[in-house]
Amino acid sequence: MADSSKQGFLNSLFQWTVKSTAAEEAAKPTTTSDVKPMNEESKKWLNDALENMTVNPVDRLKLCISKIKDPQVDEQQKKEFLDELCHWSEELDLAKDFFTIGGLDILTPLLDHNNDGLRMQACSLLANLVQNNDHCQRIVVQSGLQQKLLKIVGESNNPDLKTKAVTAISALIRGYTLGQLQLQKFQGAKILIRALASPVPCLQNKLCFLINTICSSSAQMKKLFYENGALEELIRLFNNEACPDHQHVLETIHTLSNAKPNAICLIVERDPSLAEQFQLKLYERRQAIQSSEDEQLDEMNLINQLQTLLSPPTTENIPTSTTTDQQLVPTS
Repeated sequence: MADSSKQGFLNSLFQWTVKSTAAEEAAKPTTTSDVKPMNEESKKWLNDALENMTVNPVDRLKLCISKIKDPQVDEQQKKEFLDELCHWSEELDLAKDFFTIGGLDILTPLLDHNNDGLRMQACSLLANLVQNNDHCQRIVVQSGLQQKLLKIVGESNNPDLKTKAVTAISALIRGYTLGQLQLQKFQGAKILIRALASPVPCLQNKLCFLINTICSSSAQMKKLFYENGALEELIRLFNNEACPDHQHVLETIHTLSNAKPNAICLIVERDPSLAEQFQLKLYERRQAIQSSEDEQLDEMNLINQLQTLLSPPTTENIPTSTTTDQQLVPTS
């Protein structure tokens, strides 16, 4: 940690030295008599760099955590300390240190806070802490914080806060089986599926990414989301004129269509109107792609596959070529 900070300082110092040297070499003439004192801007930068070199990141974590716990510190100051925590938590080792020195204690009060700004920052901090970090994922899952994140998604009226909560959930459960099992325990699939209906494009995109990712890697998650109606809700999203990203939504639909061999056909039987509208939207999207200058081969391939699933071949529309061929054979 200290070595990393020093390396950052040395890199900055090197860049500054190169820039200053280039400026000096360009000056004419270059004699000792022309050397001038460092200007105030350069002096301030160098002083700041030297000061940063001596910063101990763990000490800063401790300070930020203590200030956020302090009831005498106002909300604006707490936001600034949270910003700093988000910065430090991007480093894997420091994310672990955060929990070692008692950082878990501040997360529950922040997620329960009546200030949505602080709650959003807490979600961002949580996402940074657990991203690709199974040690921190385990701590957060054991703490039950996922339930608070799901409550935000299900109950908050703030679209930005809901989106931040989904980001944190995504970082917590992607690639982490225990997190996914806890999602199932807390009825999280139903909450996330209902959130797809929120008219917030960024939120919808993040939900599609999350659902597609975990369902692609886990048959159990795919079954869970399918059985809770995710496929129908995604089709409604695609049919909507305000669909945020057609290809992204189609990819997720295609992933869930593999939950059962006849998943799409069952929708045709259960909700003919929804299926008919889906067919129409797929056709319209095909036409839009064909008239576009951009080649969108991946999306076109998805459309072809889904149209095939919607209209499987039957014995009624298969030509009886054998009978015709027999009629064309001359008799002897």
